[in-house]
Amino acid sequence: MTVLLLATAAFFTAQAGDISARELDLAGWVALAYRNSPAVSSADASLFSSQASLTSSRSFLWPTLTMSASATRNWSSALLPSGETVNSESNFYSTGLSLSQELLQSGGQNWLNMQASELSLQAAEADYEGNILGVTMDVINAYYAVLEAVELKKSAEAAYERSVSQLQRTEALYRIGGVTTLELLQVQVQESSDKLAVSRKDQSLFAAYSSLYNASGVQHSEDSAHTVIKLDAVLEPLSMESVQNIPLDYSGNPGLVAASLRAQASELQVTAAGRGYWPSLRASAGWSWNDNTLDDVDRMFDNDGYNVGLHLSWNIFDGFIRESRINSARASDIASRAALETMQNSVRTSVESLSNSLKIDIQYYNDSKLMLEQAQEQYRLSLMSYEMGALSLMDLLKAQSDLSQSEANIVSAKVAALKTEASLMVQLGIMPRVGE
Repeated sequence: MTVLLLATAAFFTAQAGDISARELDLAGWVALAYRNSPAVSSADASLFSSQASLTSSRSFLWPTLTMSASATRNWSSALLPSGETVNSESNFYSTGLSLSQELLQSGGQNWLNMQASELSLQAAEADYEGNILGVTMDVINAYYAVLEAVELKKSAEAAYERSVSQLQRTEALYRIGGVTTLELLQVQVQESSDKLAVSRKDQSLFAAYSSLYNASGVQHSEDSAHTVIKLDAVLEPLSMESVQNIPLDYSGNPGLVAASLRAQASELQVTAAGRGYWPSLRASAGWSWNDNTLDDVDRMFDNDGYNVGLHLSWNIFDGFIRESRINSARASDIASRAALETMQNSVRTSVESLSNSLKIDIQYYNDSKLMLEQAQEQYRLSLMSYEMGALSLMDLLKAQSDLSQSEANIVSAKVAALKTEASLMVQLGIMPRVGE
């Protein structure tokens, strides 16, 4: 799975092309995040740490080779019966190689700990995949927030243009006495309100882009400000039929996989801690040499020796350290199983909720399309009726406001459907759609 994610990241980078391009689609922004996001660097560091821990737990599989050497000079003096003092000096040289191999530590405790470390590494890899999906989800949320802000700004600008056009017609009618002062004021208020809405949407767009730059790990500068989303590459929400065919198997959720693996590792560690009552067995072999001179090379190694042996050790009493380790391991096992059960409940509830929400969002998006068509037609007919004198200005302004609201609703409905779809995919442990 990790290899697949890395290959996917490489594919996104290739598809993104030059990351300094003016416009980037969603895949390009995700590729930027994989390259620059501090969260990805932190995930890499955690994975490397787990790999190092596994290497350490496997160290007992290899023999330990130790070399030692020493050179000693001794001075001594002895008092003879005659009262004379005899001083003497001597040298002593030694060297040796010692090879030892642990065969069985506390009845196989080392093998159980190694298996637990392997499971912990697999859990770390699952966490890494979860972190990658989390970074992807952060970028997706920020990207669609920008999309929503862009489209809402366009909708606000369209509403403002309609208000300006309506204000110009109303002012012309007012000059010839065709409308009342109250009606003119109503149109002016509508125009002013729509103008203020454009300013607010512009501020929202700036904030959304700032969030996208942060999620992608891009420094906000004059250069980054020219990097925008590619509007003609935005995905369309799934059809209702496609949503209903999504398998809701959440067993691949990285967080759930990691929790399950850690629960298995904790169980092994409890068993390993219980083996502390068993003896340990070690094999050793060595070579040593010692002499009091280095002058005669030919006889230099006449005084060497070899040894091989098996060593059995059994810790009878250690001040209750073993009992403490067993209890600690049991507590960790209980905590990990509780975490697994909590994660299972959380993921199951989240998947069910997101699946239902996605169906509702898709239905609302489809309904919003119809509502927009109705509002466009209603505004067209209202404008014609107003121009023929068959409709009041208040009714026309209401139709205009309904059209603006429908334009905003379809944007929000589309973004909500795309965000919910991505969240559901992440909960299922699947890479969300970031491009066709």
